[in-house]
Amino acid sequence: MEKTMQNQGIYIDGSKKEIVLKEMPIPSFNDVQALVKVEYSLISAGTESGLIRNSISQGSGSLNLGYQAVGRIVEKGKDVPYPVGTRVAVYGAPYVHHNQYLSVPLTLMAPLKEETDPKEASFVGLGAISMHGLREAKMQFGESVWVIGLGVIGQLTVQMATFAGYRVIASDLDENKATLAKEYGAELAGTPDMINPETIKKYLGQGVDAVVISAASKSPKLANEALNALRKGGRLVVVGDLPLELTRETMFQLESEVIVTRAGGPGRYDKNYEALAIDYPLQYVRWTEGRNVREFVRLLETGKLNLQGLITHCYSFQEAKKAYEMILSGKEEYIGVILEY
Repeated sequence: MEKTMQNQGIYIDGSKKEIVLKEMPIPSFNDVQALVKVEYSLISAGTESGLIRNSISQGSGSLNLGYQAVGRIVEKGKDVPYPVGTRVAVYGAPYVHHNQYLSVPLTLMAPLKEETDPKEASFVGLGAISMHGLREAKMQFGESVWVIGLGVIGQLTVQMATFAGYRVIASDLDENKATLAKEYGAELAGTPDMINPETIKKYLGQGVDAVVISAASKSPKLANEALNALRKGGRLVVVGDLPLELTRETMFQLESEVIVTRAGGPGRYDKNYEALAIDYPLQYVRWTEGRNVREFVRLLETGKLNLQGLITHCYSFQEAKKAYEMILSGKEEYIGVILEY
């Protein structure tokens, strides 16, 4: 029986100031949840680095890390339609962490074909987040978008926007990431000294229709610079973690819209939607977080997304401490860091 197997999870222990593996019971599951034995999970480097630093600075607390994974169903509730043995991509804490076993609601999983690369599918959470951010730009075919920040979310946004027929401009402090974005379809990409409101307007002959910020920053300058790149009536979408101290006069002249997106889409943090798997009516909410998860999988399985180039590091589950040390040290370039169980 799977329930006799060991279950461990990856935690940041604030008092010890280190990453630890903690023993935990096999999670229980209800009628709309499945017990999943994890094979791979992707570290969300930006979010998890912030959580780790906060926990260490406070010097206390123990926090289970991670929120996206791929594994196989080993047991399930009676209302889960996928058979035992099905490989699924899963997303969303507190149901999904870097743990060996997870209890995941039906609305937060998507079945995978056997031939689908599980490492690529482990990008599912950041895929849903990227997709939701791009949807909130409310763009139409042929319009232009400036993607700022080319980590995993930024690179996925570039690929999805290119596939959707948008004109993509991309920038990052790291020239190598900008080069990668150009390979993925950005028609103009570079570092901030090359890509800015002036060069964008000169290139397009107007401001961009939308800006998607997937970078993190402690300065309000980034959001205001993005605002200055918009055409009148354009839309600024903030996916990354940064302060918003926007200039009213600029917004008045542009009559622009600003939105801060919340994770993978409608349903996130709603216990009825997640824990009880009570889906929102399609008529009223076209794209929930679960539908974004399934759409990410569809794009992956039909060859619309290229994720191999985003996988830069892979560690065993037992080497998790090394993985986080690499990320936090800043000594190596990385994009996608995967844990193998």
